[in-house]
Amino acid sequence: MYSLTIQDKNGQVVGQISFESGSYTIGRLGQCEITLPSNSVSRQHARIFVSNGRCLIEDMGSANGILVDGQRVVGQRDLGSASQIKLGDFALFLEQQRSAPSQAQGDRVMQTLFIPRDADHHKLVRIYDSFAGEEFILSEAVNSIGRTDDNFILLSDPSISRDHARLLRDGDTYTVIDLNSSNGSSVNNKPVKQPRVLRQGDHVKFGNVEFLFVPGDAEIDLRDYLKAPDEGSNFLIFAGVAALIMIGVALGGVTLWAMLQHKDGETPVENKVEVVTPEKTVAESLEAERAQARRALEREDWGAALTNADEALALAPGDQESKALREQAVLERDADSKLKLAEGYIEKGEHERALEVLQDVAEGTVSHERAKRTLEHTRKTVGHNLKNEAIRIDKTAGRNKKKLSAAHDKYIESLAFVPDDSDALKRVTALEKKMKKLRVRFTPHE
Repeated sequence: MYSLTIQDKNGQVVGQISFESGSYTIGRLGQCEITLPSNSVSRQHARIFVSNGRCLIEDMGSANGILVDGQRVVGQRDLGSASQIKLGDFALFLEQQRSAPSQAQGDRVMQTLFIPRDADHHKLVRIYDSFAGEEFILSEAVNSIGRTDDNFILLSDPSISRDHARLLRDGDTYTVIDLNSSNGSSVNNKPVKQPRVLRQGDHVKFGNVEFLFVPGDAEIDLRDYLKAPDEGSNFLIFAGVAALIMIGVALGGVTLWAMLQHKDGETPVENKVEVVTPEKTVAESLEAERAQARRALEREDWGAALTNADEALALAPGDQESKALREQAVLERDADSKLKLAEGYIEKGEHERALEVLQDVAEGTVSHERAKRTLEHTRKTVGHNLKNEAIRIDKTAGRNKKKLSAAHDKYIESLAFVPDDSDALKRVTALEKKMKKLRVRFTPHE
């Protein structure tokens, strides 16, 4: 009896199965016995099977290959009694149980295993063509889309550029960016000319390839997306428009005849054409965009807030509330960028550069409150580093006046950052006594 444990890229166990015989395919498609929903897994990636009492694995022409105990599988590989298998984002651990407890025959063969999809991520589901149903889980912070193998989402279609677009994930927010592709990208038939935040149910199109943007655990009925409108439908649309025009002409003729027949005391024929009002007024759409911008600001999603504010201003360019929401979103976004830049400098040990950036984070922003805490810590770090440099110079100065002056300057600099550093105060006082005896000029620390 063989036992197979499956872990995701975070090390979480997502499936455990056992089998004694048979052959089982592993891949991204639902018809595989072991379904691993990840773009790093090919549609039919591998086959694991038992032959002559031995368990083997076979690569079925996968894009990313298989590693067994750190070695790439070429063709087939005997897994022995225990092996670690790397397959895309998943790790599979095989172990042979030589003394398995007795069990019913029905339990001795592995049943089809579907690894649950991650509801924390959204996905693109392909629609309207022969590849309809193909899914791409948007699990990365940057999901690149293009025609070459180095893209996270590989689309082998002539309408797709080598580097076509990117889908950026920031928490629950996904933003699509077109990379100046030849055939463009669109969301709900609107060209993507600037970063666009996606919403659940959006139709996203790259070149001629169209997708539905939905949560990762959503089930899509492909019968609703079997075939895109073709050229024949354009004829139907044209015919329909022509018919409407003819009906309009006929109605106009009837109205004109009624007007000519109208005499004093007679009631003219009433116009029966109904005026159809839009389902949502401009005012309602405007308030909806503003409300979404406010909610995005509350959850600190500055990109989404900016997009919603821009949508609101497109509806009403002079709307003051929308302008204020946009200004706040820009202010928060810039402050957030500066805070992240400063944190990057800190990670590199460039604390003085971090201080310059932190001091420039705008007041009144969410990032400013965080920056104040980081600023205090960074000031102490810079002061501590300057004091250590002063101590190093002081110890080697001897009677060298230039070195004594340099050590004194470093102590003064460190105290400018940490005025209450008692150790630095004690050291600079002792150094100044020494400098007086040697008649070295200095400006006393107050």
